[in-house]
Amino acid sequence: MELTVNPEDLKPLVDQLMASYGYIPADETVGKTIGMDEFRKKYCGGKAAEWVRTYILDRYPETNWENGGWCVNPHRTEGGRKTIIFERKAAAWMDDHQEMIDWNEKLR
Repeated sequence: MELTVNPEDLKPLVDQLMASYGYIPADETVGKTIGMDEFRKKYCGGKAAEWVRTYILDRYPETNWENGGWCVNPHRTEGGRKTIIFERKAAAWMDDHQEMIDWNEKLR
């Protein structure tokens, strides 16, 4: 008896397995922007927005859009400019820098 497998039938299973390891297919993030709340939940273990701003966005100025990074308006202004994050670039940067971040650092 020979087993035949249709690759299309395996795709949902492979996608689910990859997602369980935190992999996000690039085509799902291309051109997508997210806000601070979604970013901190997906990429920062649910750390508070102020923690993310202080220990990631301020500490690593290369994340700022003005410096060629992936975050526009890292600090909201009273004029209503909200933080915009380009998810694909942010995800890649976070993956490359996760070991440099002190995830146990406390806000002062």
